[in-house]
Amino acid sequence: MEAETAKVKHFLFVDDDAVFLEAAASLFREMSGNHWEIATALNHAQALGYLAKGRFDVVVLDVGMPGVDGIQMLRLLGKAHPGLQVVMLSGIATEERRRICLEAGALLFLEKPSSADGYASIFATLDTLAETAADSGFHGVMRQVGLQEILQLECLSKKTSILEVITSKIRARIFISDGCIIHAEAGTLHGEVALYSILALRGGQFRLCPYSEPPERTITGQWEFLLMEAARICDENAHENLESNVGFSQTDGIIAPGMDATAGMGGQRRKNVQIEEIVLCSGNGELLFDSNCPSIENRMQLMQVLREQVEELTGLAPVGSFDRLEITVPGFRTVCQVNPERRFLVTSRSLGQPELAS
Repeated sequence: MEAETAKVKHFLFVDDDAVFLEAAASLFREMSGNHWEIATALNHAQALGYLAKGRFDVVVLDVGMPGVDGIQMLRLLGKAHPGLQVVMLSGIATEERRRICLEAGALLFLEKPSSADGYASIFATLDTLAETAADSGFHGVMRQVGLQEILQLECLSKKTSILEVITSKIRARIFISDGCIIHAEAGTLHGEVALYSILALRGGQFRLCPYSEPPERTITGQWEFLLMEAARICDENAHENLESNVGFSQTDGIIAPGMDATAGMGGQRRKNVQIEEIVLCSGNGELLFDSNCPSIENRMQLMQVLREQVEELTGLAPVGSFDRLEITVPGFRTVCQVNPERRFLVTSRSLGQPELAS
């Protein structure tokens, strides 16, 4: 009776090896008592066709495929289908491949089985993972993915969604409309102070939910500046344990250290600042995004020089973490941040100042 009422779970297996696909799909269907529905695709185009037509609890990707490989496909799915549970499967399970896949958003990295026990282990893992896909929305663990990265992806992709953040004491929401952060709420707090407070949290869960219009639009600043300002606030308070020092009101409102909830943490200053240029690169220096930059080559060279100097300083003395350079002149502020995952440069101008020169 239990088997007859078991939930049907939907899987998509993507691998360029047709023999492996057929054998694995047949075996897993049998092991599930025919309660797994499995679609198979030999390449990314077929996989995207299946995803456009239906919902899957888990997608299993082979890493080494010709053309668009599994890692590229994983990144594509992260943008086109955020929150989709993706497991990477590889016949060559090196630590480097594992690291790249997990950093790119895979939930798990598994080695292709070579024995019956190996298939049983993978079946149990995927079956358990599919159970978590029953709830609506998308889930993640903040130890693996930072909220800033999620917001960057949503904004760069011009998405419209709600990022819900849940901890043991608070449930908060950030509203994104056409790639713009328009509202944030956390307990009794709203607007920028709520946004900075949410981004100061160090642990919890998140999920991307379908969009609904917020009760009001409280944030008008450009998302790039908002995220850089949030990073600056977190860095300035890095010596404190932000999670334990967050203040909770009777209604579980949160206030990040150093913020004035009544003043809105620089709300007036935000209105008088305009973003002049943005450059976003990968950790290896590959250009990912730029806006209004008068000299891409010069900015990328600056970030590369800063990266080299950081490595040199780190080798000379235990100076701690150094990953950002700020240049301030009357009316202008440039923030350049480098780390192994990304390089980011933003220049802002106080309104009323002449435009930036190259």
